[in-house]
Amino acid sequence: MFSSEEIGEVLSRAAAVGVRGVLVPATSPDDLDTAVGIARDFSSSVVAAAGIHPHDAQKLDAETKRRVEKALDDPRVVAVGEIGLDYHYMNSPREDQIAALEWQLDLALEADLPVVLHNRDSWDDLEVALAARCPGLRGVAHSFTESPERALRVIELGLVVGISGMVTFKNADNIRLMAEPLTPDQVMVETDSPFLAPVPHRGQRNEPSFVIEVGRRLAELWGRDESDIAAASTAVFRGLFGLSGEWPEA
Repeated sequence: MFSSEEIGEVLSRAAAVGVRGVLVPATSPDDLDTAVGIARDFSSSVVAAAGIHPHDAQKLDAETKRRVEKALDDPRVVAVGEIGLDYHYMNSPREDQIAALEWQLDLALEADLPVVLHNRDSWDDLEVALAARCPGLRGVAHSFTESPERALRVIELGLVVGISGMVTFKNADNIRLMAEPLTPDQVMVETDSPFLAPVPHRGQRNEPSFVIEVGRRLAELWGRDESDIAAASTAVFRGLFGLSGEWPEA
């Protein structure tokens, strides 16, 4: 658990390189209150998402559902997430993951909020769940690693593709191939902190200030100025999460 001082230092380092707005997603019943609390304590630069990750899908009982629903009433909570499917680790049974995903997708639609989606080795079931709720559902396919065709399907469904530090990895040609047909307005540049630190920070704890390396690599890939990528991703972030021009505060 990070102290308020450590969180403040992370946000200061981010602001120093032009990253002034951060979204903190919950992943489990254990960190749900923490994510919302960080957004409250650092409201000038942090918003939150509330949801249960597929790893903990089997913990989504009636009481946890009530807590997630209550969290969505907080104005600092701007999305339902991190939710989705993960058939790589299978920390929760498949049927529990699908049930948790479907309940949270429907909750997002009811609350008129976007979703932050996790997907690993589970695309076929995820696509079925998303397609059943589109058009209407909106959100980001977080740290997406599928094929270019599947990335374009994400766009077709009305969502955006999240690209993380993996795009900078030496052997991640698949991520760069996936990103090639996309345009800046279809992508959210992200960190997946504290994981997937981009080059040249491999091996370190990832943090928001490192996101500029992801934007820099995409700028190279697309032959665009870094400032164009930053502006486009900022616009996607603001638009998706319904953030006003007054936030983050200067």
